[in-house]
Amino acid sequence: MRKFQRVNQPAFLVDRWEAWGVDWERRRSKNPSAKFNWPQFKGKPLNELLLPPLKEQTQEHCSFCDSFPVSPPSDDTIEHFRPKSSFPREACRWENLYFCCRHCQRKFEEFDEALLRPDADDYDFDQYFRWDYTQGTIEINEHASVENRNYSASWGARASRPHPSASRRRNFPIHLNSYGKSKAGGSDHPALPT
Repeated sequence: MRKFQRVNQPAFLVDRWEAWGVDWERRRSKNPSAKFNWPQFKGKPLNELLLPPLKEQTQEHCSFCDSFPVSPPSDDTIEHFRPKSSFPREACRWENLYFCCRHCQRKFEEFDEALLRPDADDYDFDQYFRWDYTQGTIEINEHASVENRNYSASWGARASRPHPSASRRRNFPIHLNSYGKSKAGGSDHPALPT
C-alpha cells in the first residue's frame, strides 16, 4: 500500500456529493436491498468521471495492494473506504473514494475504523509493512511497534487473500525505486539505480 497524496476533489463534486449521499440514504431506508447506482452528471455516470483523477493520484496503482497495471487482468473499480451500505451519505464523498483492483474491492462483513488509509498524513509504508519481493507479497513488518502491527493486521485480511501477485513481483523494482527516492535511505531496501 503505497502512500499517495490525495488531489483536490473535482469541481463537479463540491456542491453535489452531499445531496447524492442523502439521496442514496433515502433509497436505502425505503428499500434496504436497493442496488447502488452511480449518480449521473451531464449524462455520464459519476464513476466514469471519477476514475481518471482517482487513477492519476495513485499513478494508476491499486490504492491498497499496489497492483499495476490494474487492468488487465482486473477491471478499474472505485472502492468506498467506508461502505456505502453503512455510510450512505459518504457514497460520493471524495475522501471516501479510492481507485482499486477488483481483488481489493471484494467486500468484508464489517468495516473497521482501524483500517489504514494510504493517503493519511501519518501513513508510512515501512511503519506497517514490508515487501517480500521473492513471493510478490506485502507482509506485516515484524519490526513495527505493537500498535502498528495491530493496525497492519486489520488491513492484512485484504492483503493476504489469494492475489495476482505476479504483478507485484514485476513492479517491485518500480515501487522500490520511487519509494527509495522518497525515503532517502529510510527504507530497509536500497533504492535501485535510475
